[in-house]
Amino acid sequence: MRWMLAGMLVLGLCACRREKPLDVIDLGKLPTWAMTAEDGKPIGTEQLLGKVWIANFLFTSCQSSCPPLAKATVQLQNSLRPLLPKQGPAPVQIVSISVDPVTDTPTVLAAFAKKYGADPQLWHFATGEYEAMEHLVTDGFLLPLERGDRPPKGMPGHDHHPMLGRPTPVETAHSLRFVVVDQQGHVRGTWDKDEAGQRRVLNAVRWLADL
Repeated sequence: MRWMLAGMLVLGLCACRREKPLDVIDLGKLPTWAMTAEDGKPIGTEQLLGKVWIANFLFTSCQSSCPPLAKATVQLQNSLRPLLPKQGPAPVQIVSISVDPVTDTPTVLAAFAKKYGADPQLWHFATGEYEAMEHLVTDGFLLPLERGDRPPKGMPGHDHHPMLGRPTPVETAHSLRFVVVDQQGHVRGTWDKDEAGQRRVLNAVRWLADL
């Protein structure tokens, strides 16, 4: 009788486990990185280890594609809140990485965060040296980042161009997708910012963080 009861309990637990989404794969580990958050504190590999996090890429002076991305991130933040524990550190984070670190100082990012109602326990912003950011975006996340005032990557003059100390121009091409990273720093998928993409992000996060 005890054996049958134990078996029923195990079957019940197994039946409730969330199935792995088919589109959650392993796209490789990110390089070690370190930047500064909107509150002036460090943010990077060390601070995010052990957490599932969602990355996106924007800059505060962009008035075309970035505001819709920021609004989509607000929607994603609001969808995540009910899934998280009521107390203790959040096991999931959102990190918006600025592709214009010259303009986007922590103070500027803090104002941007306030404008969009970013929850300081859940949604952070990151800024750092341009070359380090570019390496993380293009070689880590394997996503595009092309400036109008600089030759494309792989072309002569790309690595030694005088624009590196200038603000990022508004016509810069950068990804508008959400990227999910697991607790060990592995990229597990990228999805669009629309409602269907956000649902897929949430499914990936819920499976990875066991929410």
